[in-house]
Amino acid sequence: MTGGLAVEVTGLVKSYGPVPAVAGLDLAVAAGEVVAILGPNGAGKTTTLEVIEGLRAADRGTVRVLGETPARARRRLGVQLQEGALYADLTCSETLHFFARCYGLEVEPAPLLTLVGLPGLDDRRTERLSGGQKRRLQIALALCNNPELIVLDEPTTGLDPLSRRQTWELVRSLHAEGRTILLTTHYIEEAEALAERVVIVDHGRVIDEGSPQALVQGLGSAVTVSLSAPASAQLDRLPGLVAADHDGERWWLRTAEVGPLLAALTQLLGPSGLRDVLVQGPTLEDVFLARTGRRIEGPGPGGAA
Repeated sequence: MTGGLAVEVTGLVKSYGPVPAVAGLDLAVAAGEVVAILGPNGAGKTTTLEVIEGLRAADRGTVRVLGETPARARRRLGVQLQEGALYADLTCSETLHFFARCYGLEVEPAPLLTLVGLPGLDDRRTERLSGGQKRRLQIALALCNNPELIVLDEPTTGLDPLSRRQTWELVRSLHAEGRTILLTTHYIEEAEALAERVVIVDHGRVIDEGSPQALVQGLGSAVTVSLSAPASAQLDRLPGLVAADHDGERWWLRTAEVGPLLAALTQLLGPSGLRDVLVQGPTLEDVFLARTGRRIEGPGPGGAA
């Protein structure tokens, strides 16, 4: 692998007709690293992964995966797609056997199913799995070829909180084995919990990257003040704000001077108008808001990203 990089993307451009999805994106993932890509819906995250996986061809730019072209590296990758289809009539065990044989391999399904939290479901048909169970089976399929690089596109979407944290532990154990993991997520806490480095993408380009701690420290001493107030209150006009956003229920105001802001809010809304006021230090979500101008959203219709 060139320079110890598992993934090296330079100047990636990909459009769908006249619509640019990726517009000159650069990305480097070191061997053994866990990297999370964050971005608003439509930022180009999934398209970038599909090019890395060899599922789509780049219009321009260079892509090297494990030192090879994506097509040649495909057998060394484990891929969990954002939208994956399963054969309804096959059991979990049969599904794993089928996918492994596509790589020319044989697997023991039971250990893989136990690893992803599906013990004892070897003989259950996939049509009888819940949405979360299907998601975990898809992760098992990504592991059936013992991959060096694991690509996970929204790995915990649709999972309950307990299953999500079990998936986090699985990702950590795979990382401890020395595997490289590249993932996208819409959960800020997931990126903070798992990633050694976070890459923020918007409009098809990387706009910031670094460890979660370094990105947060880069915001300086700004804090976030959150409170219940209607959008019509126009709190974004208050002086001293670094950023302001209304999510339909609450205002989220970033400032370097909490005291003057609270005084201005009291004067504008009155003491009774300050409901459920929360003050917190900077977080990775504040970084996302500062860099993109938007709060992170859940998966869009059809999972497009």
